[in-house]
Amino acid sequence: MCNFIDDIKENYLKMERELVTQLNYNVNNHDLTAGSYREEIWAGFFRRIVPKKFNITRSVFIIDSKRKVSKEVDIAIYDEQYTPYIFNYGLIKFIPVEAVAAVIQCKSRKLDPNVLNEWTKSIDDLQTSNDSIVRLATYVHIGKEEGRAIQTATKPIKILCYIPKKISNKSQNKSKTKQENGKNGFDILIEAYQNNDNKESKDNNNKYLYDGNLKITFTDNNLLEVLLKYNQADKNYNRENNDNEEKTSERLKEREIMKYKIVDETKEYTLLSFIFQFNQMLMMINNPMFFPHMAYVKMFNKNGGDGK
Repeated sequence: MCNFIDDIKENYLKMERELVTQLNYNVNNHDLTAGSYREEIWAGFFRRIVPKKFNITRSVFIIDSKRKVSKEVDIAIYDEQYTPYIFNYGLIKFIPVEAVAAVIQCKSRKLDPNVLNEWTKSIDDLQTSNDSIVRLATYVHIGKEEGRAIQTATKPIKILCYIPKKISNKSQNKSKTKQENGKNGFDILIEAYQNNDNKESKDNNNKYLYDGNLKITFTDNNLLEVLLKYNQADKNYNRENNDNEEKTSERLKEREIMKYKIVDETKEYTLLSFIFQFNQMLMMINNPMFFPHMAYVKMFNKNGGDGK
């Protein structure tokens, strides 16, 4: 048992290899079948790493109480604790944006910048409502009351999962616009690439050939950026006049996402690192918001198309 920590680390390397191998497996030439197969692999991947408080579902649409609807979302990570509603139309599912912690787009090797830009814009255009009323331990929370709002707005983390032929250039020009590079519209980029040139794959004495790898890139650098980006209530809070909040900001800024990496002299444990990195991000987001029942009542009561 003395080496159980090393065993756990190696187990996650094995899981990472298996994930990449499955994703790169040539199912057949039918794009829909292959796409569905890979989506289920990615969904299974997230089911294994996020807390059980979150539900994970495939092929849904995200809506808001303003009647806006997203492009189809391959995988949604959402919380039903305070937002228990999925609106159905036949087999089509619509999830209120207030419940959604993350949305995931799964692609193979073909990335169309226009398609990716339209997809991310359809997510960014959604608006949460704070028209909520709920009984708390000390008082009745009414979302629109000034000075007492627990959360005024939030937004889901946007993740792109895809399978490049080779790892992207680490020195990629970050100044490219979204129109030039649709990947820039995402908050997390997960690349699952075959790594046949890895030294371990040539080691005949190695029990597990390391023929796959993940590269995960974050747009956000630290936990302060995460707090301010995904929790709109925290964007304008006055840190200059509050010593405690100023100290908190500095501590969050020091907690860089890359500091959550698990590494040793020869290996990066990307999958194990991502578990800590992504779940820390989820814990910084006040999600779900209390469900704004009245906002959706008003939405359903509106006459179709006239906005009245």
